[in-house]
Amino acid sequence: MTTLTANPTRRALRPIEAIIGAGLIAAVLDISNPIIIWGLKGVPAERILQSVASGLLGKAAYTGGAATAALGMAAHTLIMLGAATFYYLASRRLPAMNRHPWIAGPAFGFGFYFFMNYLVVPLSLATNKAPSGWFPILNQMFCHMVLVGLTFSLIISRARKPGDPA
Repeated sequence: MTTLTANPTRRALRPIEAIIGAGLIAAVLDISNPIIIWGLKGVPAERILQSVASGLLGKAAYTGGAATAALGMAAHTLIMLGAATFYYLASRRLPAMNRHPWIAGPAFGFGFYFFMNYLVVPLSLATNKAPSGWFPILNQMFCHMVLVGLTFSLIISRARKPGDPA
């Protein structure tokens, strides 16, 4: 079976490159989805980012303008970098995650969806809680499994193992 790590023409990434690359790419992909979906309904991107900041600030996030939107983007990016770090550390303990990134990534994303929507968000000050209705749930599942989990797995599976030559 061929995997990304078995391809000799690809340069192995340093772990920090893999974590930061995976976290930043997943952050952009993941936040783009609600910006596009809600943008089609007339909701400005600033409001979407403020809704992320509401996890820290509650309703006050919606009156902070660009500053709270920036805070929302920073918080979202920090969460993705933390999740990418967690994925990297887990993949070092469970090497099958790197051998089977097309399975491990979406599986991680599936678990990450539940972690975020049923633990993190309810414990936050966010005014918008877990999604309801079939479209929002399926859309968020897609985002977490494909845009986040698969992004993590395909990039992080290219990270050098400890002790590998540079």
